[in-house]
Amino acid sequence: MSKVKSAKEKKALSLKKDRRNIYGENPQASRKGIRRGKQRSHMEERRSVGKILSHLRERAEESDAMEADALAKTAILQSKHKAFKKTPDAPLGEVVKRKLASREKSRHSDAKNAAGVFPGIHSKGAFDTPYISAVHKRTIIVALRYGYRINSKGWGRHKKPRLVSTYERKEAARWREAILRDAPLLKGFFAEEPQWRDRVLGWCEKTLSAASDFDKS
Repeated sequence: MSKVKSAKEKKALSLKKDRRNIYGENPQASRKGIRRGKQRSHMEERRSVGKILSHLRERAEESDAMEADALAKTAILQSKHKAFKKTPDAPLGEVVKRKLASREKSRHSDAKNAAGVFPGIHSKGAFDTPYISAVHKRTIIVALRYGYRINSKGWGRHKKPRLVSTYERKEAARWREAILRDAPLLKGFFAEEPQWRDRVLGWCEKTLSAASDFDKS
């Protein structure tokens, strides 16, 4: 009768002492494969020894017998070193940890694939998408650097005052509104890349001020 009464202690002992086969085969295949592996090893051992002893049929001198005996023992040792060995079963605790890690990785992969339908930074409602670094970071940086030509100083496509298009005006207003209300996508991005917030805001203000000057003229 078990001396361990606590369920917590029983579980801890089970995770430590119980074993699971993690070789990758189903139980029936493992039961057959282990027997066949041992059988192949024994057959190879007998075959190597029989090949050496077969020469004694032609010559039965004592020196030949001693030499064959030494060779046979060497062959047996070599066969045992190369013989089939069953992979030890892993403790249940390690198996559980591995499964939990696999599930977590699969969950992140599913989230990434779900976010992979992100239509693009220019689409309506894009800023309300929850930020996922692996999916959105590169897209946002490419849009800022090569789409709006925002550099480290926050300049846009041109440094000098110029006429701006209606599209640029709308984009600058859209970005500024999303930044000021802490839209989920930009909030997560700026938390990871804080230097970009001032750059983008500077570009928005510069574009909108240039647009208002153009409207006045």
